[in-house]
Amino acid sequence: MSAARITVAEAVQMLADAFAESVDGLVPERSREDIAGWDSMGALMLMAELDERFGLQLDAEQSRAMRSVGDVLAYLRTHGVLDE
Repeated sequence: MSAARITVAEAVQMLADAFAESVDGLVPERSREDIAGWDSMGALMLMAELDERFGLQLDAEQSRAMRSVGDVLAYLRTHGVLDE
């Protein structure tokens, strides 16, 4: 894993970029079903970004288990890349 770390705001921006969404609407409680860009392509974009930035290998099963923006933030927190 890389030593790179990001803030919550930077993580939300990363998600906004991956899902082609506005940062303003990406609050932790927002569910995957409410984010049009969090489709199969968006999930692949997120997986690629996590690998490139942090060396995190998110597999398809882990990706499907993420049901909200908060779940992604929790994943980043668990892997030590999210600054609070």
